[in-house]
Amino acid sequence: MMYVPFARKYRPRRFSEVVGQEVPKRILLNSVRTGRLAHAYIFAGPRGTGKTTLARILTKAINCLRPLDGEPCLECENCISIEKGSFPDLIEIDAASNRGIDDIRAIRDAVSYTPIKGKYKVYILDEAHMLTKEAFNALLKTLEEPPPRTLFILCTTEYEKILPTILSRCQRLLFGKLSTNEIITHLKNICEKEGITYEESALKDIAMVSDGAMRDAVSLLEQASVYGDGKVSQEIVEEFLGIPSTEKIRDFIRLLVRSDVDFALSMLDDMLQRGFNLLRFWDLLEEEIRNLIIYKSLKDPYKVMEVEDFHREFDHVPINALLYLEKVINTARADARTRSFQRACELAIIKTLIVKDIVSISELPNYLTAKTAEEVSEKQVKEESKNLAEEFFEKAQDVLKKTEYNLLKSLSYTVEGNKLVFTVKSDDLKVLDVERIKKHFPFVEFSVVSTEEEKGLPEFAQKVKDLFGGKVIKHESKG
Repeated sequence: MMYVPFARKYRPRRFSEVVGQEVPKRILLNSVRTGRLAHAYIFAGPRGTGKTTLARILTKAINCLRPLDGEPCLECENCISIEKGSFPDLIEIDAASNRGIDDIRAIRDAVSYTPIKGKYKVYILDEAHMLTKEAFNALLKTLEEPPPRTLFILCTTEYEKILPTILSRCQRLLFGKLSTNEIITHLKNICEKEGITYEESALKDIAMVSDGAMRDAVSLLEQASVYGDGKVSQEIVEEFLGIPSTEKIRDFIRLLVRSDVDFALSMLDDMLQRGFNLLRFWDLLEEEIRNLIIYKSLKDPYKVMEVEDFHREFDHVPINALLYLEKVINTARADARTRSFQRACELAIIKTLIVKDIVSISELPNYLTAKTAEEVSEKQVKEESKNLAEEFFEKAQDVLKKTEYNLLKSLSYTVEGNKLVFTVKSDDLKVLDVERIKKHFPFVEFSVVSTEEEKGLPEFAQKVKDLFGGKVIKHESKG
């Protein structure tokens, strides 16, 4: 038996099987039920959203010998003939290749003949916007006053190119892009019927790439299942489509928001090494950032988008940081006019170094106050440290031996709280009378560093640690 591709095998056969497009479905179904059919329709919308499919279902419904509440029975002679493509009263014309005035004149001459087998003769003009102006004009009179039991359906992806004179003579039905959830649900049904093992994240990636076109999504699912030998995983979809998964794109955004430029550049280079489509990746990156901005901007984003945990992660990120990020990502395309797109993307990533430091305008006064307080605090600490050291050396000159004083002057020290801590070697302790120093200066402590030649902690250094609270740090000798 000849293999049937998924796009044809799972093409809807009744109104109820069509995914989405509730408004066109309802209008057409009610028109069939009540017998109030228009003489000409324009089905306008993006590719792969069901325009031609609904045109064929409508043809079956109005020619069915045993219709069921407006739905075709799919069992009568006419329904079977239409599905096989052998129904004499269904004329499908590709307006992209039959766009001239002579082609339309042939239709105009043939339209006067009554239906041969069905109740209605139906003309479906696909890509109707491709017709020339002269061809449209030749069709005007026929569209306005067609012969009885004749129906015209003009399908187009570029509604704005249809002449106003044509639009005024047709009933217009607008088709929208399908939602990601609608596509995923349909793909799951196909996988279950075909016995395909799938990961939901992989189906989501396919749905995202298809951009609301069900036909594209079903075709991609079929190709991915063939590539994966009956399995559709996120890894397989990544390799097959040549773009990173949604999760990787979101990881990339997390890096940019944290200004983690090193890892972001490394991730970009890895994608290029693996042969991913950089332009497509950048498109998806822009889309995800756009969704984040919408989420942050609206009081109730749930009405216009599907809010996920990923979006909630950015509740603390200022909206102006995301707006700056979007501008930087978008500017990469303009920069690509003077350099390679890869270099433009790398420059855009480097520009995100300041994203983590951006604060919202409403928080700016608090930020400046905190910054000033922090600077004042640091200044106070430095002044206190300086004062403590000056106090010690000023008094130590009269108390300590000259050798002790000179040694302490040459040592490094730190101020920890209200303690002055000198870093000394074990040998230095032979020169210093630590007990006397501690007696005169209780705020002085010693951090003793032992050498590798000494096994374990030297007894002398350990004694100093126990007596005076010095911190013994073991390090490798360079001698």
